[in-house]
Amino acid sequence: MSAIHEILLQPDDFVLAPKMGKPTAKLGEVADYVYTHRKEGVSIEDTIREASKKIGYYVNQIESKIPGIIEKCTPYWEALDQPRWKKKKQEEIFLSDKDHDLVTSCLQSCYDNKQIMNKLHPTDMFDDPCPSFNEDAIFMDFLVTYEDSRCVRLPFKLKIDNWTINFDDKVVTLNDLKTTGHPVNWFMNQEYGSFFKYQYYRQMYIYSMILWHYCQQKYGVSKELGWTLDCNILAVQTLPDYSSKCINISKNHLKRGKEEFEELIKRVAACELFGYDQEFNFI
Repeated sequence: MSAIHEILLQPDDFVLAPKMGKPTAKLGEVADYVYTHRKEGVSIEDTIREASKKIGYYVNQIESKIPGIIEKCTPYWEALDQPRWKKKKQEEIFLSDKDHDLVTSCLQSCYDNKQIMNKLHPTDMFDDPCPSFNEDAIFMDFLVTYEDSRCVRLPFKLKIDNWTINFDDKVVTLNDLKTTGHPVNWFMNQEYGSFFKYQYYRQMYIYSMILWHYCQQKYGVSKELGWTLDCNILAVQTLPDYSSKCINISKNHLKRGKEEFEELIKRVAACELFGYDQEFNFI
């Protein structure tokens, strides 16, 4: 869930609002839309109709649903209108009571996990915080050259959940936060684990490779100077008991990701050169 990412990784920018009795699922989206978009002189019914079309909520049956929507959403709207103390200047994230409990449990599991906290907030030899960056966007172009020297430029953009750099230990660390609807110990299972189902090894290779190139240019890191790259998935399950786990990504997994990525980028480059309707055999 995005709320877990935002609050765990950007606590200065986001905070979980108190329980407000927000309706669940799409009705909650309708409630938020009506509260933020209703204009003076526009009836609540018309705003609900607008929200229905925007969100895709009972579009063809909305007239019969309006009374129930008003009844279920009014306590939430009234709670939002109450003056409340707001911590600092963070953006408040409003969730249904059910999702509020889920996010709170997942966050607490991560806070209690020393491995996860040490990865997100490492310290140097003096116990001072190491530089730690959240939600950094990095842009990079790949230049793919065909055998006759024709080139294709392929732009890439990625957003890294968290990365840190420890100048004492000479370590660049990449951390990717994942939520899973299955037990966290299943995450790396070869048959049904999310890591292999969604080819996260490929994502981790691409992210780590681009981050390493960035740090080479920005900080002068290199393997020849003793620098290393540490890649981790910080996984938390969104079902009881909301266990969390720090999973280190091995060199073999990154190697597999590299092989698949290189084949895929070659295929894209070939399609850019010769057309997407062509068949290609790569050896």
